[in-house]
Amino acid sequence: MNSEAFDGPLAVFAGTLVLDDARPVIALPELLPDEALDRLLLQIYGPELMPAKLAVLVSQWFKFYAMQLIPPVIVAGLVKGLSWPLQLDRLAFALHERGFLDGVRFEAAVSEVSAPDDPFERFAPLLDNLQQVIARLSAYGGVAPGVLWSSAGDYLETCLRQLAEIDDVSAETGHRLLRQPLRPDGRRNPLFNAITYLEGADGQSVRQRRSCCLSHQVEWVGRCEHCPLTDRA
Repeated sequence: MNSEAFDGPLAVFAGTLVLDDARPVIALPELLPDEALDRLLLQIYGPELMPAKLAVLVSQWFKFYAMQLIPPVIVAGLVKGLSWPLQLDRLAFALHERGFLDGVRFEAAVSEVSAPDDPFERFAPLLDNLQQVIARLSAYGGVAPGVLWSSAGDYLETCLRQLAEIDDVSAETGHRLLRQPLRPDGRRNPLFNAITYLEGADGQSVRQRRSCCLSHQVEWVGRCEHCPLTDRA
């Protein structure tokens, strides 16, 4: 699959794909050991924050993972009925010169899949992938898994809002990943209510994460725009 599959207005969702074979990428399993994460986070954030604010840094690093991976996977699945294998050893990422993730390459061919009405079945490979990466980063950085799942849900909901402007039927199917408290097999859905909309003091809708991403613990990063702690600060 190449960017042409994201035709017309869908092109915005292909922006994170690494399609140039000459562009260097690193296999995902090589990025997740402790020593590799130590090097990357030190390169990105420097010795003043690393490792003193390790949990915050891991939380911020995972945001780059979610924003690279989720949009093309969700849109390809919902609109095109296409899917990539998402085992960890089938993914590789480009790195920005500062060290954060800057593009994803799928190391296996895309294929057509059946399009079940149940989005949990359709996107089981994505959920399995996120589960594994979140477990690894949570163990490494001492971050509550719910913090990272909330970030995944944040980017998923943003992607679906953008998709709704193009294809509201497909986006509505995807939104069920965020609205159902349980998966069809009875397990808890970690994406449930990752983003909610509340009525603000001025009567306007306020978008809010379920869990804080910890960014407020670093002064120069500050609170994210949709921080759930804002009203309690």
